[in-house]
Amino acid sequence: MDQEENMSYQKLTRPYIRSILSLLSKPATDEFFTYVRDDVSWTVTGKSFLSGHWTTKESYRTATFDRIGTLLKAPGIKLKITEDDAGIILGQNGHATADLYTFDTFTNDGTRYDQVYAWHMKFDERGMIAEVKVWLDTLTLEKVLGGGGEGRGMQGESNG
Repeated sequence: MDQEENMSYQKLTRPYIRSILSLLSKPATDEFFTYVRDDVSWTVTGKSFLSGHWTTKESYRTATFDRIGTLLKAPGIKLKITEDDAGIILGQNGHATADLYTFDTFTNDGTRYDQVYAWHMKFDERGMIAEVKVWLDTLTLEKVLGGGGEGRGMQGESNG
């Protein structure tokens, strides 16, 4: 890593990460995704109907955000981070972890969708999200949003 790249990573701060992730509190996620590289590597862990690995922003959005949006009452999923930034941990070389929580999010039948996510992210030298690995409560996902057998084919691009 050269000195210029190292200086870029030093600009990665909790307020910067908060400013990006706070965009997920809005019903539309388009603005958030302007901070995600087109060739992002995005993994959702587990064995749920939304689990998988994607290597483009568009394929990830289609398989997850767009899909979950059909299961939720408008305006869809809304995420927040803790107000004091305690849920954001800065690592080295562009790595950061953040805890995200759903709020005011309901299924089409009116059931509250309470979910907690842990996002492990790597930012590139321009401050764009290059990699994400997501952990979530898959039992809540399956219990509230279903998934049964009908979604099992959506295992991302690499079905290993």
